[in-house]
Amino acid sequence: MAIVVYADRPSTRHGIARSLRGAPGIGRVECAATAEELVRGYTRAPADVVLVAVRPDEPTGPAAAAALLSVAPDAAVIMFGSFGTAAGALVPGIGGFLRKYDGLYPEPAAAPPDAERLRLSERELQILWGMAQGKRNIQIGADLALSEDSVKTHCKRIFRKLGVHDRAEAVAIGFRAGFLS
Repeated sequence: MAIVVYADRPSTRHGIARSLRGAPGIGRVECAATAEELVRGYTRAPADVVLVAVRPDEPTGPAAAAALLSVAPDAAVIMFGSFGTAAGALVPGIGGFLRKYDGLYPEPAAAPPDAERLRLSERELQILWGMAQGKRNIQIGADLALSEDSVKTHCKRIFRKLGVHDRAEAVAIGFRAGFLS
Protein backbone atom coordinates (compact mmCIF):
# COMPACT_ATOMS: atom_id res chain seq x y z
CA MET A 1 0.00 0.00 0.00
CA ALA A 2 1.28 3.44 -0.93
CA ILE A 3 0.59 6.35 1.41
CA VAL A 4 1.15 10.09 1.14
CA VAL A 5 1.27 12.14 4.34
CA TYR A 6 0.46 15.86 4.10
CA ALA A 7 1.23 18.11 7.04
CA ASP A 8 2.60 21.62 7.10
CA ARG A 9 4.52 20.89 10.32
CA PRO A 10 7.69 18.86 9.64
CA SER A 11 7.49 17.06 13.00
CA THR A 12 3.97 15.79 12.25
CA ARG A 13 4.74 14.91 8.64
CA HIS A 14 7.94 13.02 9.37
CA GLY A 15 6.65 11.45 12.59
CA ILE A 16 3.65 9.89 10.85
CA ALA A 17 5.77 8.77 7.90
CA ARG A 18 8.36 7.22 10.23
CA SER A 19 5.69 5.28 12.12
CA LEU A 20 4.21 3.94 8.87
CA ARG A 21 7.45 2.89 7.18
CA GLY A 22 8.11 -0.79 7.69
CA ALA A 23 4.60 -1.52 8.97
CA PRO A 24 3.07 -4.70 7.48
CA GLY A 25 1.52 -4.05 4.09
CA ILE A 26 2.90 -0.53 3.81
CA GLY A 27 5.13 -0.05 0.80
CA ARG A 28 5.79 3.49 -0.37
CA VAL A 29 5.40 6.37 2.11
CA GLU A 30 5.87 9.89 0.81
CA CYS A 31 5.49 13.30 2.41
CA ALA A 32 4.16 16.63 1.19
CA ALA A 33 4.54 19.99 2.92
CA THR A 34 2.40 22.13 0.60
CA ALA A 35 -0.75 21.66 -1.43
CA GLU A 36 1.31 22.01 -4.60
CA GLU A 37 3.68 19.22 -3.50
CA LEU A 38 0.71 17.02 -2.61
CA VAL A 39 -1.02 17.45 -5.97
CA ARG A 40 2.21 17.18 -7.99
CA GLY A 41 3.37 14.06 -6.12
CA TYR A 42 -0.02 12.36 -6.27
CA THR A 43 -0.50 12.98 -9.99
CA ARG A 44 3.02 11.67 -10.66
CA ALA A 45 2.56 8.52 -8.54
CA PRO A 46 -0.96 8.03 -7.08
CA ALA A 47 -1.18 6.58 -3.58
CA ASP A 48 -3.72 4.18 -2.11
CA VAL A 49 -4.36 6.51 0.84
CA VAL A 50 -3.61 10.19 1.45
CA LEU A 51 -3.44 11.32 5.09
CA VAL A 52 -3.98 15.06 5.56
CA ALA A 53 -3.23 16.77 8.87
CA VAL A 54 -5.53 19.54 10.05
CA ARG A 55 -5.04 22.00 12.86
CA PRO A 56 -7.48 24.34 14.59
CA ASP A 57 -7.81 27.68 12.80
CA GLU A 58 -5.36 26.65 10.06
CA PRO A 59 -6.88 26.29 6.59
CA THR A 60 -3.83 24.64 4.98
CA GLY A 61 -4.92 21.01 5.52
CA PRO A 62 -8.47 21.38 4.21
CA ALA A 63 -7.18 23.53 1.33
CA ALA A 64 -4.62 20.85 0.39
CA ALA A 65 -7.29 18.12 0.51
CA ALA A 66 -9.64 20.22 -1.63
CA ALA A 67 -6.85 20.94 -4.14
CA LEU A 68 -6.05 17.24 -4.46
CA LEU A 69 -9.68 16.19 -4.77
CA SER A 70 -10.27 18.82 -7.46
CA VAL A 71 -7.73 17.06 -9.74
CA ALA A 72 -8.15 13.51 -8.39
CA PRO A 73 -11.75 13.13 -7.17
CA ASP A 74 -11.32 9.39 -6.55
CA ALA A 75 -8.33 9.85 -4.24
CA ALA A 76 -8.81 8.13 -0.86
CA VAL A 77 -8.24 11.09 1.47
CA ILE A 78 -8.45 10.70 5.23
CA MET A 79 -7.99 13.83 7.29
CA PHE A 80 -6.64 13.66 10.83
CA GLY A 81 -6.26 16.00 13.76
CA SER A 82 -7.29 16.62 17.33
CA PHE A 83 -10.88 16.06 18.39
CA GLY A 84 -11.93 19.71 18.07
CA THR A 85 -10.72 20.15 14.49
CA ALA A 86 -13.07 17.74 12.73
CA ALA A 87 -16.16 19.93 12.33
CA GLY A 88 -14.42 22.84 10.60
CA ALA A 89 -12.03 20.72 8.57
CA LEU A 90 -14.27 18.41 6.60
CA VAL A 91 -14.00 18.68 2.83
CA PRO A 92 -16.52 17.16 0.40
CA GLY A 93 -15.15 13.93 -1.05
CA ILE A 94 -12.93 12.84 1.83
CA GLY A 95 -13.09 9.25 3.02
CA GLY A 96 -13.23 10.17 6.69
CA PHE A 97 -11.70 11.95 9.65
CA LEU A 98 -9.38 10.19 12.07
CA ARG A 99 -8.97 11.75 15.48
CA LYS A 100 -5.32 11.97 16.34
CA TYR A 101 -5.51 9.62 19.31
CA ASP A 102 -7.63 6.99 17.56
CA GLY A 103 -4.79 5.54 15.54
CA LEU A 104 -2.03 7.82 14.42
CA TYR A 105 -0.74 8.67 17.89
CA PRO A 106 -2.18 6.03 20.23
CA GLU A 107 -2.36 7.19 23.82
CA PRO A 108 -0.08 5.04 25.99
CA ALA A 109 -2.79 4.54 28.61
CA ALA A 110 -5.45 3.46 26.12
CA ALA A 111 -6.52 -0.13 26.61
CA PRO A 112 -6.75 -2.29 23.49
CA PRO A 113 -10.23 -3.27 22.40
CA ASP A 114 -11.59 -6.49 23.88
CA ALA A 115 -10.10 -9.36 21.84
CA GLU A 116 -13.44 -11.16 21.66
CA ARG A 117 -14.98 -8.18 19.87
CA LEU A 118 -12.26 -8.27 17.23
CA ARG A 119 -13.43 -11.50 15.59
CA LEU A 120 -14.53 -10.42 12.14
CA SER A 121 -15.92 -12.73 9.50
CA GLU A 122 -14.22 -13.05 6.12
CA ARG A 123 -16.96 -10.88 4.55
CA GLU A 124 -16.53 -8.23 7.27
CA LEU A 125 -12.78 -8.21 6.61
CA GLN A 126 -13.44 -7.72 2.88
CA ILE A 127 -15.72 -4.80 3.64
CA LEU A 128 -13.23 -3.31 6.10
CA TRP A 129 -10.57 -3.52 3.37
CA GLY A 130 -12.91 -1.64 1.02
CA MET A 131 -13.33 1.03 3.69
CA ALA A 132 -9.54 1.28 4.05
CA GLN A 133 -9.32 1.91 0.30
CA GLY A 134 -11.72 4.84 0.68
CA LYS A 135 -14.52 3.16 -1.26
CA ARG A 136 -18.15 4.06 -0.71
CA ASN A 137 -20.70 1.40 0.24
CA ILE A 138 -22.03 1.12 -3.29
CA GLN A 139 -18.48 0.56 -4.65
CA ILE A 140 -17.75 -2.09 -2.01
CA GLY A 141 -21.04 -3.79 -2.84
CA ALA A 142 -20.24 -3.84 -6.55
CA ASP A 143 -16.81 -5.37 -5.84
CA LEU A 144 -18.31 -8.09 -3.62
CA ALA A 145 -21.60 -8.64 -5.49
CA LEU A 146 -23.63 -7.34 -2.54
CA SER A 147 -26.41 -4.79 -2.33
CA GLU A 148 -25.63 -1.44 -0.77
CA ASP A 149 -28.02 -2.32 2.09
CA SER A 150 -26.07 -5.53 2.79
CA VAL A 151 -22.84 -3.56 2.94
CA LYS A 152 -24.47 -1.08 5.36
CA THR A 153 -25.57 -3.98 7.59
CA HIS A 154 -22.05 -5.43 7.59
CA CYS A 155 -20.62 -1.98 8.40
CA LYS A 156 -22.91 -1.68 11.43
CA ARG A 157 -21.73 -5.10 12.65
CA ILE A 158 -18.09 -4.13 12.13
CA PHE A 159 -18.59 -0.89 14.06
CA ARG A 160 -20.30 -2.76 16.91
CA LYS A 161 -17.62 -5.47 17.08
CA LEU A 162 -14.79 -2.93 17.01
CA GLY A 163 -16.53 -0.54 19.39
CA VAL A 164 -16.30 2.42 16.99
CA HIS A 165 -18.67 4.98 15.52
CA ASP A 166 -17.32 5.61 12.03
CA ARG A 167 -15.29 4.25 9.13
CA ALA A 168 -12.07 6.06 9.98
CA GLU A 169 -12.05 4.60 13.49
CA ALA A 170 -12.78 1.12 12.11
CA VAL A 171 -9.92 1.37 9.61
CA ALA A 172 -7.52 2.62 12.30
CA ILE A 173 -8.34 -0.32 14.56
CA GLY A 174 -8.15 -2.66 11.57
CA PHE A 175 -4.57 -1.59 10.93
CA ARG A 176 -3.61 -1.70 14.62
CA ALA A 177 -5.14 -5.16 15.05
CA GLY A 178 -3.38 -6.46 11.96
CA PHE A 179 -6.56 -7.07 9.93
CA LEU A 180 -5.38 -4.66 7.23
CA SER A 181 -1.91 -5.00 5.87
